[in-house]
Amino acid sequence: MKNASIRLIMVLALVVSAGIIITQSYWVKRAYTLQETEFNFNVNKALSRVAQDVMTLKEVQLPNYSPVEKITDDYYVVQINVFVEQKILQHYLEAAFAQQNLVTDFQFGLYDCMSEKVNYQDWVQVAGGDKKPFKLVEFPNIKRENYYFGVYFPYRQQLLTSQISLWFISSAVLICVIGFLGYLLFIILKQKRLSEVQKNFVNNMTHELKTPLASIQMSAIVLRDEDIIHKPHRLRSYTDIILKESSQLSAQIERVLQMAQSDKGKVVLHKETIVWQEILQTVKDSFEHLVVSKSGQILLQMPKAIITMQGDRLHLTNLISNLVDNAIKYCDKEPDIIIDVMEQQGKIVISIEDNGIGIDKKYHRHVFKKFYRVPTGNVHNVKGFGLGLNYVQSIAQLHFGKVSFSSEISKGTIFTVSFPSIR
Repeated sequence: MKNASIRLIMVLALVVSAGIIITQSYWVKRAYTLQETEFNFNVNKALSRVAQDVMTLKEVQLPNYSPVEKITDDYYVVQINVFVEQKILQHYLEAAFAQQNLVTDFQFGLYDCMSEKVNYQDWVQVAGGDKKPFKLVEFPNIKRENYYFGVYFPYRQQLLTSQISLWFISSAVLICVIGFLGYLLFIILKQKRLSEVQKNFVNNMTHELKTPLASIQMSAIVLRDEDIIHKPHRLRSYTDIILKESSQLSAQIERVLQMAQSDKGKVVLHKETIVWQEILQTVKDSFEHLVVSKSGQILLQMPKAIITMQGDRLHLTNLISNLVDNAIKYCDKEPDIIIDVMEQQGKIVISIEDNGIGIDKKYHRHVFKKFYRVPTGNVHNVKGFGLGLNYVQSIAQLHFGKVSFSSEISKGTIFTVSFPSIR
C-alpha cells in the first residue's frame, strides 16, 4: 500500500474516532441533563406534596404559588407558614420521596421565623443509603417572614451518576475499542516501516557484499591465466586486491554479526586499561591516507596528560572509527576532520568534528535507529547498512557513556562521546 493511501486512512480513522467520541460525549451529557431534570421534577413534586400534607394537617390555607424554591442544585426550601413537629415532617418527607422513587439520603431542618434560626435539623438514612456523616451540613439562614423547611441532598451527584452508569460503561468500552484499533494501526504501520527497512537493508547489504565479491572474482579470473606467473608485478597487484576486498567483506560481515549479538545482549566486553591517546592515534593513522587522497586533513588534539579508562579496546576503536568513517563518507568537499579528547568535570569527552554535508534537524531523532540512513543530498553512492551510529550508541552505553551530536546543513557535524572518568 502506498504511503499516500496509508496517510489518508490514518486521517479518516482519526476523524471517525473523533466524531464517535464527540457524539458519545454529547449523548452522555444529554443523558445526565435528562436525569438531572427528572430529579428536579421529582423533588419539586415530592416537596409540594409534603407542603400540602403539612398545611392540610395544620388547617392552613394552601398558597396560590409553588411553595418549593430551589436554592442550589442540592438544597431546596419549602414555605409552609406554620410550625410542624420534626417526626411528622420526617414522616411526610420519607413517604413523598419513596413515592417519587428518590432513594437517597437527605438532611432536613425547620426555620423558625420567631427566633429567626433553624429550629431543628436531622439526617435521614434511606435503606441501602450511605452512612450518616460525622457532622451535619450547616443550613444557610435564609430569613423569611414565615416558617419554612429546608432539604439538602448531599449525594445528589452520585445518584445522578449511578443512574447513567451504563452510559459511562459503554463510553469506556468504546474508548477502549478505539484505543485498541489505534494500537493495531500503529502495529501495522510499524510492521510496514520495518518491512521497508528490511528491504533497504537487504539491498544495501547485497550491494556491499557484491562489490568486493565481484573484485575477488575478477582477480581470480586473471590469476587463472598461466602467463600471470611471469608477471610478478601484476600477480602481486591482483593478490593485493583479493586481500583488500576479502578484508572489507570480512569487516562487513563482522559488523552485521556484532549488531546481531548486541540485539541479543551477547556482546562481551573484554575490559582492560586503555589509553585514549593511543586509540585515537591508531584511528587517525588508519584513515589518514584516505583523507589525504581526498586533499583533506585529519587533526588530532590531545592533552599531554595521559587519559585512561577501563574498556574494550576493539569496540572503542571501532566506535571512533565509525564516526571518522562517516565524517569522510558524508563530505562533498575536501574533508577537514578534528578529533579532540579531554577530561573535564569527572568525564572523558571525545569529539569528532567534520565539515561535511550536515544532518537536517528533521532527521536528528532518527540517526541512532538501527538500519536508518539519513538522506545524503548531493552525496551519492554512499555505502552502508545504517548500523554504524546504532553500534556507536550501543557500545557507548555498554561503557556507561552516551553519545550526542550537533549538526547544521552544509556546515558539518560534531559528534561527542562521553564516558565517566573512574580513577
